[in-house]
Amino acid sequence: MTEAFLAGQHPDGGAPQAYFCQEWAQLEDALARAQTRLSLRCKHTLARLVFDALVQCRRQGLQVQLSLPDTALNRQSAIAWERLSAIGGQISWRPDAPDGAGADASFPALTVVLDDALVFTGKLGPGSCPADDASEVPGLVCWSDADFVRQTRQVIDEEAGWGAAHADAGTATSAASAVQLRQGGGAAQQAWLARVLQNHALATQAEIAETQRQMALFDHAQEQSLGPLMRDYLRAKAVYLQQLALQDQTAREEARAAQQRWSDYEATQAAADQETGPAALDDDALDQLKQLYRKLAMQCHPDRVADADQSRAAQLFQSLQTSYRRGDMAALYALQESVARAGFQAQATGETQQPEAGGLPQEADTHAAQEEQAALEARLRALRSALGQRHEALEALRTSATWRTLSSQPNWDLWFAQQQQYLQGELQRFEAVLQTHAASVPDPMAHA
Repeated sequence: MTEAFLAGQHPDGGAPQAYFCQEWAQLEDALARAQTRLSLRCKHTLARLVFDALVQCRRQGLQVQLSLPDTALNRQSAIAWERLSAIGGQISWRPDAPDGAGADASFPALTVVLDDALVFTGKLGPGSCPADDASEVPGLVCWSDADFVRQTRQVIDEEAGWGAAHADAGTATSAASAVQLRQGGGAAQQAWLARVLQNHALATQAEIAETQRQMALFDHAQEQSLGPLMRDYLRAKAVYLQQLALQDQTAREEARAAQQRWSDYEATQAAADQETGPAALDDDALDQLKQLYRKLAMQCHPDRVADADQSRAAQLFQSLQTSYRRGDMAALYALQESVARAGFQAQATGETQQPEAGGLPQEADTHAAQEEQAALEARLRALRSALGQRHEALEALRTSATWRTLSSQPNWDLWFAQQQQYLQGELQRFEAVLQTHAASVPDPMAHA
């Protein structure tokens, strides 16, 4: 994270920046650079490392505000909160909302406002705060858009009861509005939540695309390095196990599985041979690819366009995923033209519009507001569901054998060389055993 970033000049012209690893390192760096005010809303409980950072910020002279749910678990840490209060920190206790109830269910685990210039939403990495691990809002997103920062400040301040103390005279909200926000109501709060969830969904989709791109690149490199040797190894293993099955009936199932694996591998590689391998990009080209992907995803993601445009948007978005996975910059530029020609209409934000003087009668106005509120609540539920599905998809990729291997091997060439040595040793062992056996069986691959 650069000085320009923290000064408000965000990469991609103000687009949110997402982190799905080293989340705490990113937030810790930003906290260390804050200069005037830090406000933090915690959905569950506060991780010790975050609390220590708040204490450090307060000791350095920053105004520190913390909003916490009033739960028995949090009250058990009374000494910590007293310690923060004793050095001038401000703590607001929110009424505890049952799991899944009200707007609180849609909030990210953490919402942090720094110097009225940056906002962080999301959660820290696994294990930082166990209560946050199951959050439907994955990753940590940093925002520098001035309007969003201002909107976040208003939502957090009013919910915590800080709004009147810090709002301008012309924008201070009523006590009734503040109570409504604390109870999980308020169209402004829900519109803010919709924007948070929507951008976290886009960020998670972008992380899925990047994970798939890296996995495709790894698979292609692995096939180039190990493909012929892997075929020989799987074939020899299948023949060996079939001969073993003649002498040991319990080995039949293992022999069938080995033959099936060889057949599946051949079919997979035959299909892969028909496709062009993903492009290997240098850092500059990869940055350009990511920036163009994020720009197009914001324009053609089905969640962001009007209902009438969703079918066409879904087609273009699928093409976007495929082109990104292949690292095909030319295809992304062609998609950019297609998206521009499509002229998608943005989906309604759900923000409440104030009626004009002399407009709708009060009953009609109330009915319209209720319908709008119901539509916004339904949108929040849909966004949470979509985000939860993307989170599950990302977790499935991150727990796959391919990802575990590539992410744990910084030097792919070295790992491939080690696998070559292992496969060659196993191949020689199988061949030696087959040569010493007097019994023989037809080659199971002869008719493959």
